[in-house]
Amino acid sequence: MAMLNRGISYITFFFLISCTNSKNTGNLTTELKSKSKTIIGESNYDAVLNRINDTILSWKLNRLRDYTENESQYRVDSLLCFNTNRNRLITCLIGKALIKPNPTGGITFMLGEKISNEWYFFKSSHIFIPYELKKIKDGEPFEFEELHEIALKEVYGGYLNEKGEINEAWFTSLFEGPGWGDFENQESSLKFLNVTEKFTDKRNFFEAIHLQSVKNNWASRDTTKPIISLQRSL
Repeated sequence: MAMLNRGISYITFFFLISCTNSKNTGNLTTELKSKSKTIIGESNYDAVLNRINDTILSWKLNRLRDYTENESQYRVDSLLCFNTNRNRLITCLIGKALIKPNPTGGITFMLGEKISNEWYFFKSSHIFIPYELKKIKDGEPFEFEELHEIALKEVYGGYLNEKGEINEAWFTSLFEGPGWGDFENQESSLKFLNVTEKFTDKRNFFEAIHLQSVKNNWASRDTTKPIISLQRSL
């Protein structure tokens, strides 16, 4: 299976769900966010969320592939799920197409990994949301709150196990699953990384692939133009 972040296609699939009501949605969001903040700390949680938002804004400013808003809008979801080692996180981009009369929605998995004390962010699989799943079929785009409700099940559903503990296997499946390469059979991955020496450490193997994914994302911009830096007022 081709690696998701080699700059080719994302996994896109249709699904049917029954959205929870707003009260249950709020309770679940609070529960998951509280668990995550217990791991990383509230100030660190907010700092990483701001860092992700800055990253997406930078991608937009530099018009990286798939990050130009034409007839769509998207944002980083406010829920971040951290692993127990505080070096991996899972969130998502929620987006809505504005095309009438049947606007669609979408959710893109966003992964973050702390490598050499620096956070890097990269996207993974994508969920297509047909108009038929919209609560009120009025021809208007999805509300971001509706997309968040869907993400609670389709993205964050694996964060905690039945005992309410962080499910480390969930992180492993998303960061080291078959879409990212095969540690036991590295031939195609070495070509992707443009290296010849086989990796002996599994974590280093996947970190290298994730970093290459970040590099490839930036390579998708118009390299004849200088990189645009974010401007922050004092």
